[in-house]
Amino acid sequence: MIFTKENIDPQVLEIGKQIVLPEDLQLETVYAPGEPLQVSKSGKSCKIIYGQRVELFRGLGLLAEHSGEETYETTQKARFTMNGAMLDCSRNGVLNLNATKQMIRYMALMGHNMLMLYTEDTYEVPEYPYFGYMRGRYTQSQLQELDAYAAGYGIEMIPCIQTLAHLSPTLRWECFDDIKDTEDILLCGEEKTYEFIEAMIRACRNSFRTNRIHIGMDEAFLLGLGRYREKNGFHPREEVFCDHLIRVNEICKKYDFKPMIWSDMFYRVTCAGMYDASITISKKIRAVVPAEVDLVYWEYDTATKEEYKKPLESHLQFRNKVIFAGGAWRWLGFAPHIQKSQEASRAALEACIENGIQEVILTAWGDDGNEASFFTILPTLQLYAEYAYQGAVDDAELAKRLYACTGESLEDMMLMDMPDRPDGVYRQVVTNPSCYFLYSDVLGSLFEKHSRDEYKKNYADYAKALFQAADRSTNHGDMYRMLAELCDLLSLKSCVSADAYHAYRTGNKEALQIIAEQTLPLVIDHLDRFRDAVEECWMAEKKRSGFDVLDIRLGGVRARAKSAIRQLRDYLAGDLDQIEELEEDRLAYNNKTDEELEQNPVMAWGIRKHLFTPNRLVW
Repeated sequence: MIFTKENIDPQVLEIGKQIVLPEDLQLETVYAPGEPLQVSKSGKSCKIIYGQRVELFRGLGLLAEHSGEETYETTQKARFTMNGAMLDCSRNGVLNLNATKQMIRYMALMGHNMLMLYTEDTYEVPEYPYFGYMRGRYTQSQLQELDAYAAGYGIEMIPCIQTLAHLSPTLRWECFDDIKDTEDILLCGEEKTYEFIEAMIRACRNSFRTNRIHIGMDEAFLLGLGRYREKNGFHPREEVFCDHLIRVNEICKKYDFKPMIWSDMFYRVTCAGMYDASITISKKIRAVVPAEVDLVYWEYDTATKEEYKKPLESHLQFRNKVIFAGGAWRWLGFAPHIQKSQEASRAALEACIENGIQEVILTAWGDDGNEASFFTILPTLQLYAEYAYQGAVDDAELAKRLYACTGESLEDMMLMDMPDRPDGVYRQVVTNPSCYFLYSDVLGSLFEKHSRDEYKKNYADYAKALFQAADRSTNHGDMYRMLAELCDLLSLKSCVSADAYHAYRTGNKEALQIIAEQTLPLVIDHLDRFRDAVEECWMAEKKRSGFDVLDIRLGGVRARAKSAIRQLRDYLAGDLDQIEELEEDRLAYNNKTDEELEQNPVMAWGIRKHLFTPNRLVW
């Protein structure tokens, strides 16, 4: 590119290396605060007029997309004042600095202006050395570096922490006993609790330039029912919650922060723990919520615009600003659910636009181990950007924009959904058979009645397609290879326990011999390749800390396969009278009848400690 202004800033030069633009392109850029994004091109001469800095980079992305055209012109005004992502860095996988910067560049090209790294305890609080101990926490200098890098692209980094619940990794340590209500909830009303929270917020003040902070406070299911109740007797949960919120808000103001919280607890304390965002919250509760606290209404599953009407109406009865948070489904295993994410996001964003919601967040949770790649969210992140600047877009337009901003093919990225469709069927109710088939036992699987012989070929076909996608990918071949190796493994493992059970119960020792001498050794070989691919993908985007959990999980699966080979050999040699795991009649995991399973054998389950075995892993 040839710039018509001197002293072009480093971010423009850096992004110019990432996108494809003609070397002789002449570019003029004009900063015009308050104006919409305007991009024009005539031959080699281009001009970008932008009202906020991040739009300069969206403009560059649009020029890259239309670089082959002689003329191009567009004017785009953002429908949202804040539009960005929240990346879960608390479920073992902490996004490393290089990958975070890569995500920032992608977001800038899309036009997003906000990024949160969700950190329950994975950030440094100097006064509390056990906070985030050995968990890959960010140092304050690392967060300052990322904050400055994002600001260079016009992206505001907002700290996203917890100040009530979701703190079990912290409260496990004896030094926090004095501020512990239940296993994962802080002790409200205790002065030491607020000293701790002030240290957390002070750490955020030292790490970020923004005046906004997300202080969490969601899903405190047993609030006030542990040590709080022992010390203070029973108090209404809404009273405990609101009093705590008021105290934390005062601390935020002390450090020049304007807080936001997840809104679900207002509904849970009203609905006996259930999250029904369509009900009306009492005036009494609404009146005591500090006006400066923003409410984040989260919903990840709803697929029709109409279903958002009552929840949004309920939230808008508060005097507080309402923010919407949707989800990029990547939290049920190694495979994402991009189609589900797209359907739910389209409905949600249309509802937000119609109801005047000005700020939206795409969450990327990593429940139970952060197994999936963070970059599986790119298609949904792109969708959020296009709804902001263009409104509803079809898949063809989305694909062009995604390729221009990331170099990734939408068609290839959609292949990553396939591991959770062993029968080839898309279900709106999300399922994760790739997870439960991976972790289930090779002789005593809890999911035998949920497997089908056709899965072997289907998974083999998926593996082939994903390997080809990996070869085509410019930046994220490791992400596709991990899922390709998973499918290759599941082409054997998804049915091995059911095959062994059938052979054993029919007295087919020849089939058992094949399983012992051929199938299970191949399972181990494929498992080793999958594990190596998981490590490659993990290290490309996450800090090392947390991978030990996956090593332990996958190592356990490997050890059980080796043990099963020994059992089968001993049984076939006459050294064992029976194989205990294969003696018991099989039941459906989800209590369905055989007739119901015939209609739909695929199900969802995400808690890994329940997948390995019916025996307990922990007490």
